[in-house]
Amino acid sequence: MSNFEYAVIMPKMSMTMEEGELLGLRVGIGDVVKSGDVLFDVATDKIDMEVESPADGVVKEIVGQVGSSMVVGAPVLILLTETQVMSFDFNSTEPLTEVATEPAAVVPIVETQQINSHENIKAVPKARELAKARGIDLASVAASGPFGTITHEDISNSHIAGSNDVRKAANRKMVAAAIEKSRSIPQITLSRFSTHTTDSIEHGCAHLVSTWARILRQNHHFNISTVTEKAHSAVGVALIMESKYGLALPVFADPDLRGGDDLLVWIKQTREKASLGKVPVEMLSGATTSIFDLSHSRISSAIPLLLPSHTTALAVGAPHASFGESEISLTVDLRYCDALEAAALLDQLINSL
Repeated sequence: MSNFEYAVIMPKMSMTMEEGELLGLRVGIGDVVKSGDVLFDVATDKIDMEVESPADGVVKEIVGQVGSSMVVGAPVLILLTETQVMSFDFNSTEPLTEVATEPAAVVPIVETQQINSHENIKAVPKARELAKARGIDLASVAASGPFGTITHEDISNSHIAGSNDVRKAANRKMVAAAIEKSRSIPQITLSRFSTHTTDSIEHGCAHLVSTWARILRQNHHFNISTVTEKAHSAVGVALIMESKYGLALPVFADPDLRGGDDLLVWIKQTREKASLGKVPVEMLSGATTSIFDLSHSRISSAIPLLLPSHTTALAVGAPHASFGESEISLTVDLRYCDALEAAALLDQLINSL
């Protein structure tokens, strides 16, 4: 029977993803692979992922270059398979036999293991096999995969000092690429001081997120994706957080529709997950605005830059040591909002805090 060629591509890991970083290859030309074997690792500014083989086969060709940024859908390597591999394009219902933008291989195969605390440990099969071979307790390994899943690389690097360096470097490159795109967007930044006070920094952050979401809901013409140029049905606010790999941008959908305490807990729990590199997959897309909250630091102000799909961005500085006010800066995309509208929007926010 003739062999079929199948291009394993740079997968689409979120609705707004346009490109990804090829972190490393697990195979070489001529290698025999089984369905589910990890072929390569990719990363965006939001998530890392192991891409697995969709079928048994042989690696015919390596197309992608490790360390390079590749657009979604670009072939990373070519497999020879004995049977035709069927997959589906993300934006089409027609089956494809070659390149697909969302291969089934990107969906992590997860197994669970019951431990004494009756909590489930999630890990891809290859990670579980390697942990068993090395005598590593899965409960001791920090998971970096989606939904708290332990990946093969988590096990490989579990005893190596500085094992996060590669991911940090990849994250910096992706953030830098996004900022480079941002500088081509016509934008203006306006700033004002605010005297709002809250019980704690976390309460202040939750209040800001909720208030800003409510204002965008009232001014729905700002809640537009610049990629699709369509209004979002939900108000998605990306809150910039610290991750062990660098910056993380989890998206909070409709935070203004949640109760204050509920939103506070949601932000705290997400911040804890982000610090471990575990931003939930469902929080990786859907934002039209971002907030950079520096109120917990000594930074008095910052100019927020627009992410490519966002129409607005906020930055909040630490309270001034002398008079206690915080500087709030708003950046808007001038293709969707002029300077006077931006000033009115910022006034509306500060008057509502």
